[in-house]
Amino acid sequence: MVQRRTFLKLGLAGGALLAAAGTASWLAVRDPLANRREVLAGVVPAILDGALPIDAAQRALAIGQASAAVEVAIAALSPAAQDELAQLFALLALAPTRLALAGLAKPWREADVAEVSAVLQRWRTHRLELLQSAYHALHDLVAGSWYAEPAHWAAIGYDGPPRL
Repeated sequence: MVQRRTFLKLGLAGGALLAAAGTASWLAVRDPLANRREVLAGVVPAILDGALPIDAAQRALAIGQASAAVEVAIAALSPAAQDELAQLFALLALAPTRLALAGLAKPWREADVAEVSAVLQRWRTHRLELLQSAYHALHDLVAGSWYAEPAHWAAIGYDGPPRL
């Protein structure tokens, strides 16, 4: 006869296994571009907050341009780096892992700039190197893509590369 405690342990282990398998299959099926767009919709405005126009229409246009520039930057990365980023975006787009890693109950695109900025700052100084790496990857992709555009150089006092 199976004891109640053993039955409960097996039930919990089986449930965890099913949840993990479901998550893995969902990650494999979900469109990587949809994951990336979902996360970037919240992350881009937070990282570029002080650099974006104040006017709502201009701000939305600038966010769209910045997101497109990030897509171009990702396409230029090695296949291995692209795969790692796809895994990061998939995990961050999935509600349970977004809640566990970022503490956000709502999707990235519905979170306000202050909430996403707070998440990014926690990751920047987090004791887990994995979250620090996630912060640096997102920050460097977004900020690097934004400031690679010569039109944004004047705002930071950069005159461009020296002329030889």
